[in-house]
Amino acid sequence: MKFKTISLPYERPLGGPADEDNSDQYTAAIPRNVISLHSSENDLIFDPFIGFGTTAIIAEELNRIPYGIEADRIRFEWAAGQVQHWNHIVHDDALNLKNYNFPKMDLCVTSPPFMPMDDDWNPLYSGDPNYAEYSQYLGKLESILIKTKEIMKPGAPLFIHTDDIETSVITPLINDMHNITSKHFDFVEMIKIEFSGEETPDDYQSTHLLHFRA
Repeated sequence: MKFKTISLPYERPLGGPADEDNSDQYTAAIPRNVISLHSSENDLIFDPFIGFGTTAIIAEELNRIPYGIEADRIRFEWAAGQVQHWNHIVHDDALNLKNYNFPKMDLCVTSPPFMPMDDDWNPLYSGDPNYAEYSQYLGKLESILIKTKEIMKPGAPLFIHTDDIETSVITPLINDMHNITSKHFDFVEMIKIEFSGEETPDDYQSTHLLHFRA
């Protein structure tokens, strides 16, 4: 697996509603770096897991045009309320992308919800006990990535934020994410991001991106 390391100044994750836990560890430094290097002004930037809108907010700061979809209503409403292009943010499951007339995207940057192997709460099914297996989590992720490719321009970059998860076991999410994605996209490289700056959390010194092309 091709690999490189870069250093970025850490930025705190953009805040969500006061009573919501924005624990996704998706620092704005990630989309800021990717969007700056891999797109141009007025390019269309897509996130199939828009969350609290970090990718969309940074896209607008950099004079790009954001699009996205989010299954959770609270996150959707918050994200749509943070951007000028609020009508480009859809409240629905990303599996239903084909139901919307999204244009072809120039770049996709996303941080999917993580699921440890030893957990039975699948974030992609809102904890539905009928979908409590890690294999079902990976299966839906793969299906969403297939749908995402359908709205990307040929050769457009895809960047996925991911990390291995240490609980009672080690969940090899980096490798698993690579395996499901590389079946449908061309793998470019894995990027280790080492954070710098006084605000860098002691327990979050680095993270990873997987870079693909549609």
